[in-house]
Amino acid sequence: MMPNDRFDRRLPEILDEIAQPRTPDYFDDLLGLTARTHQRPAWTLLEGWLPMVDIARRPAFAQLPWRPIAVLTLILLLIAASLALVIGSQHRLPAPFGLARDGLVAYASAGDIYTADASTGTSKAIVTGPENDVNPRWSRDGTHVAFQRMAAGNSSAGAVYVARPDGSGLIRVTPDPLVSITSYDFSPDGARLLISADLNGVPSLFIAATDGGGIHQLDIGMPATDAAWRPPNGSDILFMDSDNGDQSGGSGAIHLVSSQGGAVRTIVVDERSVGIYRGQPVWSPDGSLIAFGEWCDKDCSTGQPITQDGNTVQVHVIKADGTGDRILSSPAGAQWQAPESWSNDGTKVLVIRGYTGGAEQARPAAVPVAGSASGIEFPYPGGMDSTQTAAWEWAPDDSSILGTPTSVSGAVLDQVLLDPVKGTVRTPVWTSVSEPSWQRIGP
Repeated sequence: MMPNDRFDRRLPEILDEIAQPRTPDYFDDLLGLTARTHQRPAWTLLEGWLPMVDIARRPAFAQLPWRPIAVLTLILLLIAASLALVIGSQHRLPAPFGLARDGLVAYASAGDIYTADASTGTSKAIVTGPENDVNPRWSRDGTHVAFQRMAAGNSSAGAVYVARPDGSGLIRVTPDPLVSITSYDFSPDGARLLISADLNGVPSLFIAATDGGGIHQLDIGMPATDAAWRPPNGSDILFMDSDNGDQSGGSGAIHLVSSQGGAVRTIVVDERSVGIYRGQPVWSPDGSLIAFGEWCDKDCSTGQPITQDGNTVQVHVIKADGTGDRILSSPAGAQWQAPESWSNDGTKVLVIRGYTGGAEQARPAAVPVAGSASGIEFPYPGGMDSTQTAAWEWAPDDSSILGTPTSVSGAVLDQVLLDPVKGTVRTPVWTSVSEPSWQRIGP
């Protein structure tokens, strides 16, 4: 018998054996392995969203089931729109110094605190009531505003409060009224306020937590005024020693002290003994320069008695360590100019410039810090007196300057807006004689 014949007879038997269901020897091992493996969630399988079996059975160029695809697309679009709405509602905060977008102007009127939109002129009261609230100041990130609430029946003592831009979340940061508060300024991070006020008749410096957590006096061992945080992080505090304890009088030396306290460093020495006086120091936005006013009761260059009467103040600019002293340019015929505030880009200083010994022809001017240009003057009618540095503030984008001028006789006048490009002056829609403050908004 041939081998092929034997194979033909065995073939039906072989096929029957192959067809019998059998469990592989490795089945138990395979089952144990898969039991320990996490399965994909059902929603991640595309077959759960689209009828894949129907698609697979149709010809390659058959029409796809667009309705399920459209539903899925709509869901994805709604998710994307929701994310965009959430991200868009989160306002970006501006840097504490430098250029920013213009926000609201805060001002006081008739004992209440208001905010106004300088572009539209619309305003609204955010803090009202029978109390006398004055001089609002924005935090550098634009998220809070501080103001002083005068004590009942006392025009010289008051407490400092902090609120949100809409007036909510009111917090009192000074537990007891302070006498003769001359200034308060948010730290760059908004967590503290630097306050200048009298303590037992002595001009002193205080640091208060803006969450109401407490206040302490900064121990510097001398009367102090004109205090300011050093940009950009507030690591140091600039101040001047006050002349005989009088915050409105001439001052001598310019000092720095750590915001945490410690030894005082003098960067410009006191020269009152030789008839040289200084005042109104202001930081540049990057903290590298200081502008201040300096005047003499004698001719500053020769030491001889002054033959002309009146103001002789000039704007000096120094580095943060006190070196590199130079005088800011002024045009021929100008007799004096006093510093007021820096532009946010650090390229200009607003000054009050006078052409006589008094304030009769005095007017504001924006003067470049670099070079010899004397800047742009603003034709303010009637002249004005030089004032404390808080009375003028540049808009966050430097497009305008908001100021509270004083008359020739020293009376406080309604606020005005200066255009540093056109050199024009206009009156805002609102009326206020408080210190100006402009909210900074992020990009």
